[in-house]
Amino acid sequence: MQHIVLQESQPAELLTLPYDVAVTLADLDVATFKPQPGGLWRIEAVRKVGVVRVADTQVEIQPKVPVGRLFFMMGYALRRGFWLDHDIQVDEDRSLLPAVAHAFLTQSARAISRGLLRGYRTIDESAPVVRGRPDITAQITRRGGLPLPAEIIVDEYTANIPENRILLSAARTLLSMPSLDNGDRSSLRQMLTRFDDVDAVPAGAPLPHVSFTRLNAHYLNALELASLILRYASVEHLSGTVTATAYLFDMWQIFEDFLSTALKTSLERIGGTGELQRSGEFLDHGNRIALRPDIVWTENNSVRAVMDAKYKSVKYSRVPNSDVYQMLAYCTRYGLSDGHLIYASGEEEPCVHQIRTTDIRIHCHAIDLSLRPKELMAAIDALSARIKNISCAFDSETMHIRRI
Repeated sequence: MQHIVLQESQPAELLTLPYDVAVTLADLDVATFKPQPGGLWRIEAVRKVGVVRVADTQVEIQPKVPVGRLFFMMGYALRRGFWLDHDIQVDEDRSLLPAVAHAFLTQSARAISRGLLRGYRTIDESAPVVRGRPDITAQITRRGGLPLPAEIIVDEYTANIPENRILLSAARTLLSMPSLDNGDRSSLRQMLTRFDDVDAVPAGAPLPHVSFTRLNAHYLNALELASLILRYASVEHLSGTVTATAYLFDMWQIFEDFLSTALKTSLERIGGTGELQRSGEFLDHGNRIALRPDIVWTENNSVRAVMDAKYKSVKYSRVPNSDVYQMLAYCTRYGLSDGHLIYASGEEEPCVHQIRTTDIRIHCHAIDLSLRPKELMAAIDALSARIKNISCAFDSETMHIRRI
């Protein structure tokens, strides 16, 4: 099997690839693939991370941020309280998917070390004998009053409960993924034998709700990991006659979800209200130019600041500086003198753009994603304080002008 390793945001690279593999990876929007003479492909703008297996070729795309940090950001956007208070160790020396699998196996082993959790599950069924509680309404409507078969409601004490169903589904998903080592595959298969009486969650179905108490608290870490695994479940992709198995993450989406959630929370601790993805706003009077900023911060029903999270700079695209144009539109709409673009470090240098013939300034900030979680959250708190200070400075300038 051919094994290819790509790096997110790597410089352009020439590689020999089978045609079907290159086309499939392009269809999955992993990167930009341009054919070159001699069977070579120019690969650039690698924008997803994860692993893809196409026929006899396995492609691993490594993130530029540490694996543990990536996993923290993925989980924080879903349930920030858990990911701040719990320390789930992810092996930084492993590739992304093997690291996730190993962490899941470790936490699952702890969760079920005392045996599978059991609980009562309410089941409606038709039975030749009466047990449990009779369902009178169902007996009359379905059976026309006939005594048998009996429509009954049974509270069954079983291992087939949501907690175990989620763990089973995550283990099966991981087992279908490429790039796992033989040891983890063996451990997953052994784990599955513990769940013989448990039904998996159907593919694509929402995960069952789990309320945590002291009785199931030991499942908490394992279930959080399982939920992430299933959220980013495998993709079976058909391109022509070739089928690809993929486990891919959009880095821009993870960054923007994480930063928006974290910055909103930080700003609200200062005061006011943060709103994500505000809709129903337009730049023009005809309501034809829609606006949708990532974060709008309001105090006393007045917009104080507007922010957009940008994982990658677009300065080299066909429309250079489009991020700035977008923020200029937001500032114009809300009557603000300052707008804030927030990038991952390395994509844009912190700076301030003073817009000609206006009093509008576009601030470009950078967040270092290599920081450990607590340090990363402290950096976001410092950023929110900076944004507030800039807003307060504008208020002071405005009051001074009014006095004059």
